[in-house]
Amino acid sequence: MGGAFVAVADDGSALFYNPAGIAFQDGLRMQMDTVLVHGNFKFTPSSVPNGTIVPDGGYQGFISPKILVVPNLYMSVRVKPKWTVGFGSFAPFGLGGNWTNFRDSDPRNTKFVARFHTTRPKMASIWMQPTVAYRVNDRLAVSFGAALVHTHVLLEQSILNPHAEGRTFGEALAPRLFPNAPLAAGSAIVARLLPEGRSRFAATSNNVGAVIGVLYRVPAWKTRFGATYRTAVTQHFRGKASFAFDQEYGLKPVAGPDVFAKFFPEQKATATFPTPGTYAIGVATEAIGKNLISADLQMQDYRRLRYVVLNFGAAGPETATPAEARLDYAFHNAWAVRTGWERPVKDGLTVRAGWAFDGTPVPEKSVSPLWPDSSRMNFNVGASKAMKGREISIYYQFTKFLRRTTNVPANANLFTNGDWNSTAQLVGIALRFRKGGKELSFE
Repeated sequence: MGGAFVAVADDGSALFYNPAGIAFQDGLRMQMDTVLVHGNFKFTPSSVPNGTIVPDGGYQGFISPKILVVPNLYMSVRVKPKWTVGFGSFAPFGLGGNWTNFRDSDPRNTKFVARFHTTRPKMASIWMQPTVAYRVNDRLAVSFGAALVHTHVLLEQSILNPHAEGRTFGEALAPRLFPNAPLAAGSAIVARLLPEGRSRFAATSNNVGAVIGVLYRVPAWKTRFGATYRTAVTQHFRGKASFAFDQEYGLKPVAGPDVFAKFFPEQKATATFPTPGTYAIGVATEAIGKNLISADLQMQDYRRLRYVVLNFGAAGPETATPAEARLDYAFHNAWAVRTGWERPVKDGLTVRAGWAFDGTPVPEKSVSPLWPDSSRMNFNVGASKAMKGREISIYYQFTKFLRRTTNVPANANLFTNGDWNSTAQLVGIALRFRKGGKELSFE
């Protein structure tokens, strides 16, 4: 239904969309669903270093792994006439991609041109959310849930970009190697003779979040109204940063075989990363024949993600890692509109469809292999078959990211400017079990 479920909230996934919905669900409910996600991201750079070989049609990045499995689990039980408790485990935030089209030994001019920005990002934020819901009366229900939020992150990229960090190293080393040469000329020579390196940051974070929800029914109108708020969570990652370098490079006879391993030792590292709060309102009605029609408006305060701070544990005069690195993203808030339709057909068979527009929070300057994002449209279809307290659903979503072209002078040496054009497909299956009670009605 395009995610337009805040005012519907009539199955276990209400614990994610609007947990107040479980207050109107009798008996014991259990639900398990799995979504298979396949994404295809395409990037055609507008400029590249001389001699770079760009694949026909541009570079391709995939969700990593190519088929990503996202499971969810929900359960609820009525414990008193007005009280219902539930538990949900789901992943509301995450990303995964892989632009690594090369082996370390491959010629540099065949490697992904924006590798010095990012080649492999991955993050999953998992909420484990016990929830309580209270039915004030036959029309109104409220809920509250507190969650343990576990997040793990992985970030890989190439380092010692000869057009950026390489020149910085060159300025430090050139006076020693070419004492009589102009600094600019000497640093440019050193930059071309440096090895190419790879960095990897892996870490985990545990914190807490919360969600509140309200659901109000108007039986005379066969209509429901819902609202929900999911808190922002600041992730404090603790992990390790590791580095590796080419073994054959032009400066090796002068610099020695181990100098860069000493500059970049494996070390502890930390990072701070906020995930946004989510505000949503919705309306759903069965007043038009046998159809259920719903619509949601959602806002996520991605403005919290202005920047990310990385701290390295081995920073010092003998190392090249800084004490602190600040990554400026300058995200803005993101708005989404979702619409859905449902209609029972016969013998417990129900069909559904939906459409949604999700605005991107990513400004032009931050579009990159890490954030290959643009505003997008989602198209959904699905169906369910109910059989004596059991139900199985299948659904499909096609996501079209709106084409985006970037031209940010500050990103010229990272080679992230160009044309970004992406799609994603999702296939899901859900199993629901109900023991006791009856189905939620709009009346």
